[in-house]
Amino acid sequence: MPDFKKTYCVIKRSELDHHHLTSSKKAMFNRLSQTSRDKIKDSHENQIQFISNLKKQAKKLKYEIHYVQEEDMNSIHPETDDLVLSCGGDGTFLSCAQLFQDSILLGMNSDYSPTAGLGSYGALTSTNRTNLESHLNYLVEKKFFIDRWNRLQVKINGKLIARYAVNDIYFGQKIAYQTCDITVQQLGIEQDFNCSGLLCCTGMGSHAWHYNAGGNSFSNDLNAFGFRILFPNLKFPMKFSSGIISNRHELVMFPQRDNYILSFDSKPDVIETETGDEIRVSLAQDRAVRVVAFYEKK
Repeated sequence: MPDFKKTYCVIKRSELDHHHLTSSKKAMFNRLSQTSRDKIKDSHENQIQFISNLKKQAKKLKYEIHYVQEEDMNSIHPETDDLVLSCGGDGTFLSCAQLFQDSILLGMNSDYSPTAGLGSYGALTSTNRTNLESHLNYLVEKKFFIDRWNRLQVKINGKLIARYAVNDIYFGQKIAYQTCDITVQQLGIEQDFNCSGLLCCTGMGSHAWHYNAGGNSFSNDLNAFGFRILFPNLKFPMKFSSGIISNRHELVMFPQRDNYILSFDSKPDVIETETGDEIRVSLAQDRAVRVVAFYEKK
């Protein structure tokens, strides 16, 4: 059981705050429907209330937490045995997982709702308004364990890229409506595709974009990753268009044009590729995300 040297909390910038950064963004906000504006305001109030409760409970337990806004998260440098709380939603958790690759994480949903369309459910966040107090008590009492979530890694022309994906990796065009030509090899079988890109996912990510694109979800405990060709041209015969790859194998891709991109967990800092690059995707065997998990009462 680790003794956390420090605990940091990265707080998401709310959508309402984002819309009030500049006069042009505020004008855009005012053009939204009343229903949309009300939802954004409610989400903002939920976050303020959640953070207030977090600070109140932490103070009550004499549990020291260093708070930082998401836009300033580069200013902190957590160590291996430090705990990072991501306070927001799944996007905030993924930002923390990418930046703080060696620290221990705990996802907190500041706008939780079990009902679709009202707040967010948060697949990557286990702590929310319904269990915040008990989870903080568990942290203080050390009634938790460290779970390990698979991540994906990429090699380009044999060089490992120091970036990892908790959910998924997208490979294809920058512009969604443009098609791309990719040669894909899996388990010794090669296939050329004209498609809208390719998506690789972990078990965790299989419930997100991969599932919404028509893929089947699978357990994150499975030591494997999935892939799916997005909207392949059906005029061409296909030997495969999706699959599950074990941790002993890689998925190999060759772009047939320049300027395709690799996007990790849908983040904007993408990697561009060139024609003929060899791109290998696999599970990152020794780079799992360490996540705090609790022994919840049944």
